[in-house]
Amino acid sequence: MRPADPDDIDARFEALVAQFDEDEIRRMTAAARTSPLPPARRRRPVVAAAVAGLVVFLGLVVVLRPDVLERLGVVRPSASGGEDVVVSGPVVARPGPVLTPIPDGEEGLFDHAPVPALSPFAGTPAAAYADGEQGLVMPAARTLGGLTEDEVGQALRRVRRLLSAAHLDPATVRGERPEAFARLLHPRQREAFLRHLDDGGPAGTRSWLFSLAPDAAEPVGDVVKVSGETALAKRTGGGVTITTDYLFVHPVSRPGAPSDMTRVVEHDRREFSAYREDGEIVVWLSAVDSTLFGANCEMDDGFVHPRFPGDPQGARPSGEPVDPYDRVSAASPVSAFSRVSGRLRCPAALGT
Repeated sequence: MRPADPDDIDARFEALVAQFDEDEIRRMTAAARTSPLPPARRRRPVVAAAVAGLVVFLGLVVVLRPDVLERLGVVRPSASGGEDVVVSGPVVARPGPVLTPIPDGEEGLFDHAPVPALSPFAGTPAAAYADGEQGLVMPAARTLGGLTEDEVGQALRRVRRLLSAAHLDPATVRGERPEAFARLLHPRQREAFLRHLDDGGPAGTRSWLFSLAPDAAEPVGDVVKVSGETALAKRTGGGVTITTDYLFVHPVSRPGAPSDMTRVVEHDRREFSAYREDGEIVVWLSAVDSTLFGANCEMDDGFVHPRFPGDPQGARPSGEPVDPYDRVSAASPVSAFSRVSGRLRCPAALGT
């Protein structure tokens, strides 16, 4: 009967093989391939019976499990299709109770599957966050502020696309020209946004986006983890106010050094106004508040400058360290929203 565990046959075979040298194995393997099984009624001396039994066992292994011989390094198929070759040369012991002849220094004899790299979010709360746009969940549209359910739904979809373009668009994240985001703005706001895109200081509009500073860092992979919520309320004067509150976790590495990796946690809150103007729905970015953890904010150019392990700490952040993954404790009061002038804050973080 075949053992329940298929590896049992390997262990038994190994124990038998360990009792013979290579010349004996070569002769018995050849005999196993060419000789018929001995009749059960044939009587042999005890020693001959043991050898014959091994030949029978080898014959079964050759027929049923030829891979065992190859895996043990005893026999390898000839590349030319001729006779099989018995491996010779120095051997090393495989850990365990049975010593198995394994060719020393033979490359490619045993294939090992590559060990998958750890997720850049492993060990952090971000591991449980949604991937990219899946985390940008909008509330159900409803009739509100004089807008129909369909009009409110249209505004919510535009807000979701603006958030994605500001924080997830590959070109924008890499610090290139944010065409995707600009196209989604109202034409009047688009013109002002592009005009001040490269301005430094609080007047610059690059800080409306998550854009890595040129030559400062590179994204790791193509996944940004996202967690948060969007609120919908009636707007004074008609229409609705849409307030977004999200964490975006960006894994980044030094340029040309993918193993030197860190995470930048971005806590982004925005306020949008949606209203009807000349029969059309206008979606206007009214306020921005962006807090960065794991970044250096000394350079006021609107770009994100990640801080890697070993980098100088720069100016000491003020205030008590906060948990970057806690949207409540890391948030500033809503009254501190900057009126689309763009403002980056970099408080001390407990870790990213």
